[in-house]
Amino acid sequence: MPDILQLPVQDFLAATAAMCPTPGGGSVTALCGALAASLATMALRYTVGKKAYAAHDAALKTAITELQSASARFQELITEDIAAYEALSAMLKLTEPQRLAHPDYAATVVAAIRAPRTAADLAAATLDHCLALRDKTSKFLISDLAIAATYAHATVHASEFNVLINLPLLANKGKAVIIRQNLIDLVAKADKNYDMIRTYMRQTPWFLNPLWSLNPPTT
Repeated sequence: MPDILQLPVQDFLAATAAMCPTPGGGSVTALCGALAASLATMALRYTVGKKAYAAHDAALKTAITELQSASARFQELITEDIAAYEALSAMLKLTEPQRLAHPDYAATVVAAIRAPRTAADLAAATLDHCLALRDKTSKFLISDLAIAATYAHATVHASEFNVLINLPLLANKGKAVIIRQNLIDLVAKADKNYDMIRTYMRQTPWFLNPLWSLNPPTT
């Protein structure tokens, strides 16, 4: 497969739909997270420098920097997840005794869990930014920020599935319990934050008044 990040969108979609396990759920999840962070960045960039939001410029610029880093890391996770899946898939073709005796098996399982677990953390942080800046973003771009939040929220949940599917393979059951509980807590927080964003959005003029677009705000 060519460098997945260099594929045109149409080719990436075709590769995802093909009868081939990669790119699969993990890499698509990371792409979703990258889109969330990138879209949030765009919304905040349009807000920076506007007089009505001048008091928030420092916070906006900090968030933009962190979201750009998140997008870059998500892109790395697209390829990392593919590599992790392919390595684990090869291990799972071995008999259980062979697999358990293989010197690289434990590290392979850890890598397959680490990629989606990292994606979950990044997505939750992206959602945190969307929540914190929901009332500090240009009204013209607030729907874009909300959509970024929606993608980030979806990424948290998709990452949860990607972690849980491989967690039983982890030899250290105590560590597996800790990872699972941390993930439960992260998902619960993400759900709460996303609910607050949805509640906020449902109180905006364009949601309450279908004719808002005929007389939009000026900021």
